[in-house]
Parts: sequence; structure tokens; C-alpha cells
Amino acid sequence: MTSFAHCPTNSLPTTTHLSSLIPNQFHKLCPPIHSSSSTTTPLGQPSCGDGTPFNFFLSRPPQRYSNTAKILLEFQGGGACWDQTTCNLQTDYLTWPEYMDNFVGRSCTEIKYSLSNNNNGQGVSVSNNIEMLCAKTISSTNFNQYNTIIVPYCTQDVHIGDSIQSYRTTNGNDDDDNILSTTVRHAGAHNLHSVLQYIFDNFPNPTHVFITGCSAGGTVVPIAYDLISRHYNSFLRGGSSSTFGMKSVDIGVIMDSSVYLTPRVFLEEYYGNWGPETLMKKIGFNFEKYRYESNYPDLLWQHILRRGPNSDKWGFVTHSDDPISLMYYQYMSGDGSNNNGRHLTYPDSNSTNQQINRTLEDNLQSEWWTGIQTSLNAVKKKHPKNVDFYIIDGEGHCSFGLYYPLQDEGFEEWAAPIVKEGRVVGNKRPSAAVFLCSVALGGLLALATLTAMKQKNQSKLLDGEASMNESIGARRMPAAILQIKSVILRQSSRYSSYPWTAAYIFATTLYFVCMLVVQGFAHPLDNPSLGPSAVGLSSFGINNPSLVIYKMEHYRLFTSTFLCSGVLTYLMVMFSMYKHGAALESALLENKHHHWTFPMVAAIISMGANLFYACIGKGASCTSLALAIGLNVFSGVLQRRSAAANLNSLYPSPWVFTIFWSVIGSTPLFPFDSVVAILVSVVIGAALGLLLFDSNKSEQIDTDNYADSSVSVQENESASIRWSFVKGTGAAYCILYLLIVFRVPSPDERNVHPYLTGCNLVYSDQIGEFVEKYANGYNGRMLQGNDDVFDGQNLCAQLCIPHLVHRPLIWGVRKLGLVAVEEGTCEENGYDEHIADKTVREYTITFEVQVFTQSQDE
Repeated sequence: MTSFAHCPTNSLPTTTHLSSLIPNQFHKLCPPIHSSSSTTTPLGQPSCGDGTPFNFFLSRPPQRYSNTAKILLEFQGGGACWDQTTCNLQTDYLTWPEYMDNFVGRSCTEIKYSLSNNNNGQGVSVSNNIEMLCAKTISSTNFNQYNTIIVPYCTQDVHIGDSIQSYRTTNGNDDDDNILSTTVRHAGAHNLHSVLQYIFDNFPNPTHVFITGCSAGGTVVPIAYDLISRHYNSFLRGGSSSTFGMKSVDIGVIMDSSVYLTPRVFLEEYYGNWGPETLMKKIGFNFEKYRYESNYPDLLWQHILRRGPNSDKWGFVTHSDDPISLMYYQYMSGDGSNNNGRHLTYPDSNSTNQQINRTLEDNLQSEWWTGIQTSLNAVKKKHPKNVDFYIIDGEGHCSFGLYYPLQDEGFEEWAAPIVKEGRVVGNKRPSAAVFLCSVALGGLLALATLTAMKQKNQSKLLDGEASMNESIGARRMPAAILQIKSVILRQSSRYSSYPWTAAYIFATTLYFVCMLVVQGFAHPLDNPSLGPSAVGLSSFGINNPSLVIYKMEHYRLFTSTFLCSGVLTYLMVMFSMYKHGAALESALLENKHHHWTFPMVAAIISMGANLFYACIGKGASCTSLALAIGLNVFSGVLQRRSAAANLNSLYPSPWVFTIFWSVIGSTPLFPFDSVVAILVSVVIGAALGLLLFDSNKSEQIDTDNYADSSVSVQENESASIRWSFVKGTGAAYCILYLLIVFRVPSPDERNVHPYLTGCNLVYSDQIGEFVEKYANGYNGRMLQGNDDVFDGQNLCAQLCIPHLVHRPLIWGVRKLGLVAVEEGTCEENGYDEHIADKTVREYTITFEVQVFTQSQDE
């Protein structure tokens, strides 16, 4: 039984669903612990070394980059301890790092801007230079698009411990009262397990993961890599071993100044104090066999490399002169046991570095440097394709966010192939499986219905002898199979007059329900049709011209036909298909048209709407409503043709419904059902009704193909299909598709970010009040510098307003004279330097504000 009673008031339990967290700001998440001492679960007691609660930080990307496919996992460093002396010196690092609480509620870009302009004097309090990697772009990889998880360090066991130690020493006297004892919870493995469990629960199908860490945080990176890779690249999840080269997730790794060399003295006398064997067992490493080997780090790393895909890239960064690593190497070697000048805290000045250097023998420096080079070269020699190391020439250690490497010229070029978002062959979106399953089941329903119709037809034409032989053959079949067959055919026969309509209704319903289960509901202002957000609809295949053309996601031309933007749209489509579509298909069959005529007409309408929308549309649109309206127009035109010929027509004529929902569906109440798609479907439906059938030619009817041969054939209604028209339409569609393939249309490139398809961008360069409210209201000047060079005057803010309230809001703001708000973006109006993002929630509505400045003025 677990409990969250220990969690701080400024934290959220890890049961908080990812989708409920405000994007683009850090949240402090608290994992549960076992509330009963009688309940034990491996790695189930996360904690800091002194017993204070362990928490970790998560920031979802900005809404315009919203996804669950990309993860940035960063481990904090901060020394290590393994006995009474070292742990006494590291007391401040065995408790929760409270300074990191200042991250809560702030975005990566806010923190980065504050640190770079306030010299760490205000805003976030830190003790070293740091880089917010989640606000950084390296080569072509923008880490602002990643879900960022920061793992603080407070156990002094390089994040791998599973042990509670009571370190005891004496003060030199014989009196027992003078025995010193320190209890340390080396619970790094528990903390790591709780973080990874949250990742596995909330990111079921990532495509790209980047893992990094500094010093002690870099040491655990290979283990974290192995656990993540084995979880996502398992055979059952679509991945496989490195032998086949397929994987479900692409993982890049950079270890910065890891505690890598582990002298034999430490391995024999102290390493076991951390209890690392629990994690070693989880990654399949033979700890007992290799724990005392001098090349233990190499053996562990190469074991992990052999288990992972060869295409994952690894990097190791170190300085040529690293006083901190050298100091730990000295102490772990036992060479400094009588040295009173040891320091296990990070140096605050060069003078401290000099003091450390004076305590180290030149031969120890040479030994460390030779050892690290030899070890790295040995690993790279065995894994030349995916392992490399980068040496910063000079003295230094590491800091948060790859700060020092990013200051070194040449690092970004070296890191580019490691952070590059490689192609993932084995990863498939869950929505793809749902779509294929929905369409396949719908197709099986249609197939079963057609089979039942055929058998019913044949049974009426068989003579008595044939019927008797069939009955004898049927009796030879197993009873269970006969019963199953009978049930399937009996149920399918219910849809004998509209098999394809029933199949479409079934497939669309299943797909829609699965989408709601996975994506949930957006705020009604974001999607008034009561459905998922723009991002959620995009993940399930809504037609987005920008993605179709620039990202070659041509599957959207098909998936959008089975996609409803919300509950209201779904109800409209289902009513229309059941009431009018089924009647249309039934009428086509009654008039002796082939059973494939109806799906052919539906395909022409839906494909035409999708192709035209991809070429001339903007934003994103489903085409299920357009299909229903197009079929209604087609049916109505056929009915009018029959009436004009004085024929008794069975075709429905839902003109009132069609006109009403064509108008309503084109309003902002249905922002993801485009007027372009609807109008195109209306035109195509009318053209098909007028031109598809040739009323001047009679069609030869084979009565064996129809359910009821007694029905008379109305000559005009059994007209043949004009195949020249169908072929011409197909040729026109091919031309449209070629235009898309060769990227002739040029939709707005900003809409490759699905979030922006659900709103309209506006901007204002009068944002002094906004800066005052959201920057200084948190006891830190996040958006202004110390010198007030901006004073809110040289800044521009832009945000995206939902379609439904876009025009009314702008009109109201201008009418009241509150602030000058214009349509467009800051960049289009001369504010070319992006400073920071701020996500705010007002009246349950979440707005994402981007702040820009004019670089020449700054």
C-alpha cells in the first residue's frame, strides 16, 4: 500500500495525469512510498539521503510543440560519499536541494533568460553556471520541443544505491558516548525507479529520448539508458535486438564528466555500501563476477552497449584537467587518507582549485589522465560506430545542462550526430493501429453482409436436389462451426440493404471512441464541437495541408474521412449516414446498381474533398461531415432526376438537413470542419448525381447477382456508369496528388505545429502590464533585466486565440481600448529575437505567450 502523505505542499503526486499539467512550466512531482513497513516492493521507497522526500521536475513542451514522443532526461550531479568522513563532508548534499523549488511554475526559456540577464542575482538561486538545455537548440534538434524531466540528486550514491547505512567512527576516545554515527539512505536506485516508472506510465510510445547528466548524474546515464531501451525496444512493443537493427525509440546519450574510473580500493571496501547489485541485476550485469575488476566501468558500459541497438549514439565529455574528478579518484584510491586538505564540495574559486591541485601528486594526475584515455579508447575501439568522446582542453569539471561543453567551440558540431533525431523504423503511432483495426473490422462487417446476401440469393435459385446435397454437406460440418457461421450470417443480414454504410458507421464509431479515450476532451473554447484538442486530432490523422505537403504525411488524405472532430460532429455524421446514407445505398441496390457503386461514390467524394483541401485549405479539417453532406447532395440530385423523368424514386432528398448543416458546419462552432472541404464535397456530390449515370443506356442485368429478382428494372434508373467520367475524375485527382507530391501548394509552414491550427495568432507591443504581472509577481524578474532596459516597451508578445472567440475578443479589446492587439506575429513586425515563453491559465483557459524583442535595440 502506497502513500503520498509525505509529499511537500508545493508538489503534485505522480498519479497526476500528464495531460492535466499546464504546458511549458516546471512541475514538482512526488512519487509514493510504502505506508506500511510490512509491505515491501523492490525499489519502492524513494527518498533523499537524510530522509527528506525525493521529488523530480517535469516540464511539458510549449503548446505549439505539444507531444509525448520526445523526452529529455537530465540527471543532476553533486559528489558522492561512502563512509563517515565523506558523508559528514557531504551533509548539505544529502537533503532535498530547496533552491530547485524556484523552478516550479517557470518555463525553460524564462529561467534561461533570467540566468543570462540577472547574473543569477534574482529569480532562480543557483551556485554554479548552468544551461537550460530544454531551451537550447543543438544542430537541428530543438530541445524546447521535448518533455523535460530533471532528476535532482540527494543520495550521494551516483543515483544507483539501494541501501541504508549507519556509518560509525570514533573521535579517538574510548568512551562509547563519543562514537559518531550517521545514517544515510542511499536510495538513488529507488528514486531512479520512480522516475522511470512515471515515464513508462505517461509516455507509452516515445520516438526520441535524449539522456544526459553531470558528474554523478552522468555516471547513472548508461543504466538509465539500458532500462529505457529494454522497456521500449522489447519485441512485444515492435522493437527488437540490435541484430535486426529495428527499434521503437531512438536514444542519444552524453555523459558529462562522469565519475568513471573506480580504483580497486574503492570497489573492494566501499562500493558495496551503496547496494548497487539491485540495479545491476535489473540490467542483467554479472555484478558478483566483475565487481572487483580494475576495468569494471568498461565492462559495465560495454555490457550495456551490447544490449542496445547499434544505431544509438553515445558521447563522453571530459576536461583534460579535471580537479574534481581527480580529487575523487585520489580519495577512492586511498592515496589521500592522511591529507587534511581534502574538499568534497564544488570549488567556489580558482584559489580552491589551486589548493586541490597542490595536494595531488603529479604522478597521480598522469595516472588519472592515462587511465581515462585508455578506458575510453578501449570502449570506442570495440564500438566505433556509436561511441565517441570529446575532450575540452583546459581545467574544469561540469555543470548543469552541458554548460561548459556548450561554451567550447566545436562541441555542437561533435554533438550533432548524437542528438540528431534519427529515423525510427519499429515505432508506430497507437492511432495507426487503431485506424487499421477499425477499418479492417468495418471491412469484415461489409464482407460478411455481402456473403450473407449472396447465400440468400443462391438459396432461392437452387433446385430441390441441390438443396438436399447442400444440407447433407452442411451436416458434415462441426456443429460449433455451423453455429458460429449461422450467427454471423444472421447478424450480418440485418445490414443487407446497406452493408457499406454499416461498415463505415462501425469503423468511424470505433475510431472516434478510441480517440476520446486516448486524447480526452479539450476546453470547449478550443474545440466547441466537444472533442480533443488540435494536437489530439492531429495525432489521429486530421487533414492538415502543412503536414501533408511539408512532412509528406499523405495518410491524412485517408484517415480524416473516418475522423469526427467532436461529439457534435459525430452525432451529425452518424444521423446523416444512418438516416440518409443507408437509404441511398439501399436505393442504389433496389435500382439494380452493383453493391460497389455506393463505396465508389463515397470514395470519389471523400478523396476529392481531401485533395482539394490539401491544395487550397489552411489549418486542419476532418472530412467525415463533408462526406455525409456530399452523399446527401448526390442523393438529392438523383431524386430530382427521377422526378424530372416521372419515375418513382427511392432516393432520399434531405435538402433541409444538408443546407442547414453545411452552413452550421462552416462556422467557428466547428473549427475543424472546413468550409472548403464541405463546399468541394457539395460540388462533387452534385456532379456525380448529374454525370455518373448515363440514363440513355440500359444496363444488362444479371439477376443472379441480386437479392430479389422479382423487382422490375426501371430502365432510366438502371442506367450504366459513365466510365469516361470516372476515369476523367481519377486523372484529375492524380494531377492534384502530383501537385501535392511536388509541393506546388504552399500552405502556412507554421501549421506543421498542430496546436496552431486550432487558433489565430495575435500580437501586442504594449505589454508592460503583462510583464509586471507575470514576471515580477513571483519574486523574480524573469522577463526584465536588472537595468530595466526593456521596461516593457521594447518587447512584443504574441499568443494564439481560439477560433471561436478570436474575432469577438479582438473587437472587445479594441472597443474598450484596453491594449493595442493586432492580428499577425511579432516577427512579422520587426521583433526578431525570441526571449522567452510564458504559459498562463486564466478562467480554466490556457494561453501560451511568446515574448520577442528587437535585437538591434537590445
